[in-house]
Amino acid sequence: MSFKLREIDFFSRCLQRELPFYLLANQAFERNESVYVLYVQDGLDYLEIGELEQKLGGLMGKPLLIVLVPPGDSMQRYACYHPNGETHEQYVSFFLEELMPFVAEQVLSGKRAVKHGMLGDSLGGAVSVSIFLRDSKIWTHLLLQSAAFSPVHLEEVHALGKQSNLHVHQLVGLKEDDFVSPISHQRLWILTRNRLMRKAWTEKEAQLSYIEKDEDHVWTFWKDHLEEALLFFANQGG
Repeated sequence: MSFKLREIDFFSRCLQRELPFYLLANQAFERNESVYVLYVQDGLDYLEIGELEQKLGGLMGKPLLIVLVPPGDSMQRYACYHPNGETHEQYVSFFLEELMPFVAEQVLSGKRAVKHGMLGDSLGGAVSVSIFLRDSKIWTHLLLQSAAFSPVHLEEVHALGKQSNLHVHQLVGLKEDDFVSPISHQRLWILTRNRLMRKAWTEKEAQLSYIEKDEDHVWTFWKDHLEEALLFFANQGG
């Protein structure tokens, strides 16, 4: 596999803690001036559990940079990703005001990102939408696997203008309304809210790929459909 993995030690002023992240880039990225950049929430989980590197075979010829962002332990993850989390706003600010400028200045170094996407599972999908909502013009693609949306996400998407240049890949399991958060102990109504979000994206004229499967809220589900999401990013739009 010709993708090279590099770790970046990073201290976030917004979060006031170390938040290292990882870069995966291929030879096509090094050679091209116009590139695709994909940010991945729960980055190490996608690398280790989702077997992301093994799913990249169909993207070898694409000029691809993947930025893998691990949020920390499970409590830090909830605090960063959930709209009511203690450090949610700080995490969104870290992403837009620290992480992305660093990547633009230190990694892209003059290259032009013709695609900017985010990939996330569960609350990682939800926080991707939170980041998108803060500055929707940046993003071309959202890859959402069983995103655990809150009502505020639906309200804010409904408040947007038309999003005809946005490409959304949305995956959800038919059994996911049964999932209860181990941290908040609340039912997250993942299937119901994904169906509502599908309707919202359609009303905003986003380019939507929506998939339902007879699955639970588990990593094997997301891993099995990860290549499909990555190919959507590589081949749709741009």
